[in-house]
Amino acid sequence: MTRELVVAAAQMGPIALADTRQAVVTRQIDLLHQAARLGAELVVFPELALTTFFPRWYAADLNEVDHFYETVMPSIDTEPLFDVARRLGVGFALGYAERVLDDNGATAH
Repeated sequence: MTRELVVAAAQMGPIALADTRQAVVTRQIDLLHQAARLGAELVVFPELALTTFFPRWYAADLNEVDHFYETVMPSIDTEPLFDVARRLGVGFALGYAERVLDDNGATAH
């Protein structure tokens, strides 16, 4: 038995260094709506879909890039994306940078 699944690739365009997480999630929500209208059941976002491609930016102090990492998923900023996907009945794959913290809040190695 086979099952047909309609998958959409979300082409987000560039995310600027100064773009907020909320602005990016708003763009993603718009793409979810577009994909759902076209019959998509799964939307695939690109790698680092929540931030600019920050590895290209030099940072002498790595603490300066902490805001590019997610420590929980969903977060306050990304919860609206999950809520809309649930309402639309559309799944999604989301590539993002994860920062794993130990019990003391330090980066786990």
